[in-house]
Amino acid sequence: MSFPRLFQPGQVGGMEVKNRIIGSPMERNYCTAEGRVTQRYIDYLEARARGGVGMMYTEATYVDPRGKGREFQMGLYDDDLVPQLARLVAAVHRHGGRVGPELNYGGRVVQPEVSGLESRAPSAVPYAGAGGWSPRPLDRDSIAEIVARFGDAARRAAEAGCDFIGIHGAHGYLLSQFLSPFCNKRDDEYGGDLAGRMRFPLEVIAAVRRAVGDGMPVVFRISGDEHQANGLTLADVCVIAPQLVAAGVDLIDVSAGMYETNWWITQPMEMPQGVLAPLAREVRKHVDVPVSVSGRITDPSVAEHLIESGTSDFVTLGRALHADPEFPAKARAGRLAEICTCIACNQGCSDMHARGAPIVCVVNTASGREREYAIRPAAARKRVVVIGGGPAGLEVARVLALRGHRVTVFERDAEPGGQLLLSRLVPGREELAGHLPWLVGEAQRAGVRLEIGVDATAEMALAEHPDLIVVATGSAPGLPRIAGIEESPVVDPYAILRRPVRGIGRALVLGAGIRGVGVARVLAERDVDVVLVEVSRDVAFDIASRSRRFQEAALRERPNVAIHLGTTVEALDGRAAVLWNGERRWECGDIDVVVPTRTLLPVTGVADELYGRGDSPPVYLLGDCAQPRSALDAIHDAAALGHRL
Repeated sequence: MSFPRLFQPGQVGGMEVKNRIIGSPMERNYCTAEGRVTQRYIDYLEARARGGVGMMYTEATYVDPRGKGREFQMGLYDDDLVPQLARLVAAVHRHGGRVGPELNYGGRVVQPEVSGLESRAPSAVPYAGAGGWSPRPLDRDSIAEIVARFGDAARRAAEAGCDFIGIHGAHGYLLSQFLSPFCNKRDDEYGGDLAGRMRFPLEVIAAVRRAVGDGMPVVFRISGDEHQANGLTLADVCVIAPQLVAAGVDLIDVSAGMYETNWWITQPMEMPQGVLAPLAREVRKHVDVPVSVSGRITDPSVAEHLIESGTSDFVTLGRALHADPEFPAKARAGRLAEICTCIACNQGCSDMHARGAPIVCVVNTASGREREYAIRPAAARKRVVVIGGGPAGLEVARVLALRGHRVTVFERDAEPGGQLLLSRLVPGREELAGHLPWLVGEAQRAGVRLEIGVDATAEMALAEHPDLIVVATGSAPGLPRIAGIEESPVVDPYAILRRPVRGIGRALVLGAGIRGVGVARVLAERDVDVVLVEVSRDVAFDIASRSRRFQEAALRERPNVAIHLGTTVEALDGRAAVLWNGERRWECGDIDVVVPTRTLLPVTGVADELYGRGDSPPVYLLGDCAQPRSALDAIHDAAALGHRL
């Protein structure tokens, strides 16, 4: 399959771009605390340039320490930061890429605990996620100073050799705070009607233009709709966009959302691909410069369609390139099966970013570790047996085989994938299993011998004469310590997901993590009355925050699901349960099945047998059989082991 429009050269101002793919300005927490670019950052962007992206931002880059939003965010507020940025630019240019910063000032969403300074904004409208601090409204002198800061940062970017300047006017940061009636309550010339609210962004564009001249392209990112009551709307943006172009903008990059509606900024798997297309299509009708669109574009066919249909001129890819830096090169060559596709789980990227940690990726363990996890041939080629073909077993096998080891994987089920396979049966979580075809395919392309439907024993593993054995046999549901549970009608949660269990009128589901939510939703869809009990105060607490709201909303929409948070099951007696929520104790009766979902126990039978023998080579436990945790933890532990052995 070819993608002629996606790989047609494009034009942004006077700059030619070799294709229509723009790498988005994802913040990565790869910089130093002073905002300086690191070697890790250079390696990361160089890998994407080598992979064929046409142009890419660095990331949201603060122009003033008072506007700093993350401890390890990139800054461009001082001339001392230019030389290291120049090194990054040179690395991108070596591969024919175009690169520029996205200049930013956080405003009301800045946490003083991070910046060390009082936050400033158009108006005193606090953001709860920033600790509820009330920002100080900017006076005219402070506004002029920030405008100058944008111009100074643009000059520094030009001195570093950047190809374009991006301006962040989206996602509820300072420029969009001025534009949005939700954030801007001013009654002076910088507030009021749309013309007043546009004044500050237009002044910033003018300052950037003065700093870099007419020849350097300027890109403006905007939320096509904030999806917030009394916020910026698509109708507003269609009026704003032509004014931005008149002020000197060469490309409009359409995103969506603000911090209060952050699922529109980084969409979870519960939202469809290309979800922002209608916004870009409408904005494009009102401007005569190129328009790009972001929003869960992880398939080159979707990207091609957006351009072919006239929705946009470019596509802005963030997590797709984070998951596979070679996405453009593979798509262009028709190697679609080799693309490591983003599954929009958000666990390694946006959730890690929110915690202040360097971002990683569930599906690509080398993302952000390009130098550390470069494939290096093993000093000695070994025979390796991996018992268990779940995500951890497959990942360690893939890495070991790439390094030259001879690897055999035994998987007892008819299909590899372990618990990730079950995600296909959980409403809204189906894309998690989308990683498996790539993982299986890459393991086999690396030379892994995959034995399916084989319940391996210690004897079978030793018969391969391995130099080492990796046991990745996963976990199994266990029983919580509740009086009477062993005499109650307990059903394995995986049995509920894998096959219909008939004759159920009422089910008691223990635990409202994603397993419990999935079981509850599946049962509810089969017209079962579900009583879901969770000791914590949250639903789907073990998945990414942006997915959580969709899972909880879908669950609460079911009239046949009763959710009891902050509640314990004190005892079970046949078909009855005693519940307690700290204030009252009551009995729930007529229970046909009890489904415990929160307790997972390591499956270590084969490992125990191997440890008990005197003739076993070194044995390594991996994934849930070592300690039940998340897929992110299991896969990254697997990669670390594969690169170490």
